[in-house]
Amino acid sequence: MSEEIHIIGGGITGLFLAYHHTKRGDSVTLYEQSEKLGGVIGTKDTNEGIVEQAANGVLLTDEIRSMLEDIGLTPVFPNKAAKRRYFWVNKKISRLPISILTGIKLLFTIVFKKIKFDKNQNLEIWANQMFGSSVTKNIIEPAIGGVYGTRLEALQAESIFSKWDGSGTKTILEEMKKSGKKSYGTVSFPKGMGDLVSHLVTYLESKIQIKTNFRFESMDEILKLKGKIRFCISLKNIIPLLGNQIQTYEVPNLLSITTITRFGKDHLTKKPCFGILFAKNEGIRALGVLSNSDLFPGLVKEDLHSETWIYPETAKENDEETWESILEKDRELVSKKSDPPVAVYVTSWSGVFPAYDRKLFIFNQKLDILESEWISRGIDIRFYGNYRKGIGLRSLFESTSRE
Repeated sequence: MSEEIHIIGGGITGLFLAYHHTKRGDSVTLYEQSEKLGGVIGTKDTNEGIVEQAANGVLLTDEIRSMLEDIGLTPVFPNKAAKRRYFWVNKKISRLPISILTGIKLLFTIVFKKIKFDKNQNLEIWANQMFGSSVTKNIIEPAIGGVYGTRLEALQAESIFSKWDGSGTKTILEEMKKSGKKSYGTVSFPKGMGDLVSHLVTYLESKIQIKTNFRFESMDEILKLKGKIRFCISLKNIIPLLGNQIQTYEVPNLLSITTITRFGKDHLTKKPCFGILFAKNEGIRALGVLSNSDLFPGLVKEDLHSETWIYPETAKENDEETWESILEKDRELVSKKSDPPVAVYVTSWSGVFPAYDRKLFIFNQKLDILESEWISRGIDIRFYGNYRKGIGLRSLFESTSRE
């Protein structure tokens, strides 16, 4: 039976949700306050090559492969060099940042140790108790920090691993088996991630009604819509709409992230690689760097090398510093040489990403309550986005498919 669906927000989450509903034959109207669809996902084509505005790939699953076939988009698979990943620990590059003995202890923890969350502990303290200081500093800190845009002290386990049972009855291995679907690795597209957005939009244009440059002024205006209402906008935009539905102390923390794509003649590392993740207090202000031109073919022109460096807002210590100067200092420490860039492109996102801390966990509980209250009044509302128990495009695609 066809249903009427109103999707508020035309970012990648809204586009994914619209795709799933069109597959079911529903009548969909998508509202986007800006002229551009896709949200933070986008690609800039420069004289030097492709510059991704945010995500540089998506984990390929059978379900995502099926969607790509529907929208007529062929994935680009990574180069073999992408399997080589580095960590920056003890002020040097390493593929194995922990000792063999520590690695054995880590495997034992994954297989046998029960997961127990503590709401009073940040992720750094919790991970130290769960895995030990060496694994936390040299593996978890750089890996998690690079993905979530901040350091472990600003995060919390129950928000990061919200799909896991943290009551102390399950092991990490049990949770990984429960939630893991087969993946074929990270893929991109011939014209970058913007290709995914443009193909989705083209596929949807004839099947749904799309209203760009459309802004709702209040929640009361939205509640008048007839049919199911689905919010797919960022936390930064959802908070003002909720108004007095949430108290000041319930407002979650937001993060600002800057990505810098640098084109140069020389490679950052001696061997091509996926990139480098940086441990805390190791002299590097970046959270991580991706070796773009080593990852996927066709991303650069004129035999250049492309890298994207990821920085938290706190990396800039004063207004006199430029992001370009911070990057070059970091790069010289890593490469041990000065290689002037050919071009540098800076993208800053202010308050777009959620901080996966205790406040976000409580905020999501509040949204669960609001959804139940509205449904009890006959108003079917759901909230979707990277703040709702999952990060990454694969997680967004899977969460929107469970309507």
